Formats: sequence, structure tokens, C-alpha cells
Amino acid sequence: MQAFEAAARHQSFSKAADELHQTHGAISKKVNELEASLGVELFRRVNQRLVLTEAGAEYAHRIRINLEQIRQDTRQLVSNHERTTLRVAVGVTFGSQWLVPRLSRFHEHHPGLQVRLMGRDQATYFNDLNFDIAIHFDRAPLPGLASKVLLADDEVCLVASPALAARCAGGDIAAMPWIHTRDLPAAWSAWSESAAQGRDEHGRRDIGDHYFDFFVMAIRAAVSGLGVALLPRVLVEQELATGQLVRIGDYAVVNAQKAYLMFPEQKREWAPLAAFAAWMEEEMARYRSAALPSA
Repeated sequence: MQAFEAAARHQSFSKAADELHQTHGAISKKVNELEASLGVELFRRVNQRLVLTEAGAEYAHRIRINLEQIRQDTRQLVSNHERTTLRVAVGVTFGSQWLVPRLSRFHEHHPGLQVRLMGRDQATYFNDLNFDIAIHFDRAPLPGLASKVLLADDEVCLVASPALAARCAGGDIAAMPWIHTRDLPAAWSAWSESAAQGRDEHGRRDIGDHYFDFFVMAIRAAVSGLGVALLPRVLVEQELATGQLVRIGDYAVVNAQKAYLMFPEQKREWAPLAAFAAWMEEEMARYRSAALPSA
């Protein structure tokens, strides 16, 4: 079929032979065998020229589409074989806010290594081990996995949109709407104790606090001016740099949740994992150097 399609496209056995690196006779023989097996005449010779029959032209058009798909599938197969895929399980917020903006630097140095990010926001989602490496924030590493600490001294800081921060400068933060996050349930209690400003939750419901399961939602809420938020600095690095969020005062506490790089023990010596782990450590060191100059 490939010989017939090339001959049909060029209207010449000789040009088809050149394209497919075969002889004129080989192409002619294959086309003759195809006609014999189909019982249909595909070419006619008219004044020493090769001309497709009506049936041949229709058949050439149809198989050309399928042959092109086969070529694409073959190229994809070869590409996938040459390209290693590293499956990285990561929290959606950290992945989108911190990791993805830095991935281009990884690909510059490892063009043959494809990184597939898989969103994981709860420890229970790591149980299936359907990943090669994981980045997880918690007080301790998950059992059953080898781990390295990537970040142990990040800050939880008080942030708000510039407009809301201006109001806080001359007012009481306790009177502002607060943004609460599932993974830092005690953050505002700690702030209240530190600032010696308790707040009667039952008597202040009219303030309109906001509660979010995912940090990315809390970040967007803070940027939108819905309230004041206590958030890990590593997750709002971009917003602070661009001025979408500003810090309020100098309040900061060390985040009790450390960032762990975790992986199944049997993959410890796997070269793609080692390359990604080394790169993550370099990037995290770069972040700490910029974000925590006193550390």
C-alpha cells in the first residue's frame, strides 16, 4: 500500500522508487500484486504515462489518510520510547504556584525527561504509589516512603490585597474579615495569642470570615480583597513579587508543615528521579536564599 500511495501521489513508479529507496521494478511488482489481490485495476498507461483509474484515485485518497496516521503513531511511539516520563505527585497549589513556573529550567537541562504532574492534596491519595516522586507538606514524612526535607523553615505570614492592607494600617486586623484554610486550622489562634488580640467568634459573625479547603482558593480570595489571610510564603511568592498581595506588619511564624520530597525506596537509585530531586533541592535553596536571607 505504501508503494501504491507513493506511485499514486507522484504518478510515477520511478519517483515512488526514489522516495522509498527501492527499485522501479520493486514498486511495479508491489502495485501489480496489490491489483491482483484486490481484483481492481488501479493504474492505466496512457501515452507512456501512468494514470490512476477512478477506483485507484479514490483508494489512494482513502489509504493516504490512514498511512499518515500510522506514520504519526510510529513517530509518537519512537519519541515516547526515547523520552522518559517522571510522574510527580504534588499538591495542586504548590504545583501551580511554585513548581510549574520553574519547570522550564528543569527541561533546559533535561530535555529527554518528561515531567507529568499529578495533583495530590491529601496524604491518603499517596497510598496507591502510582507515582515516581512526590512533594508533600506535613509535620512528618509519610510512612513507607523514603524522604528528604526540601523546606523546613518557611514563614506563615499575614497578607492582604494592597487596598485592604491600607485599611489595616490604620485599623484593627481583628475587625477585618479573616481567610481560613483547612491545612492551617490554628493559624489565626496563634496570631491572636501573639498579637494579644482575641476575637469573640460568636459575637463577630457579621464580619464575614471565609473558609477554604485549598490554598489556591484562599490565595485568590486574598488577592480579590475578600479578607486578610495567613499563608505560607512559598505559596504566595509570585503575588508578593507582583504586588497583588502585600505583607501586613512583620508578623511571621515558622510553618510547622515541612516540604518533603518522597519516593518509593526501590526507586532511590533511578537516574531520572535523582536528577529531579537534585534540581528540586537547587531550586528550593535558591528560593530560600531570596525569601529567607537571614536563614
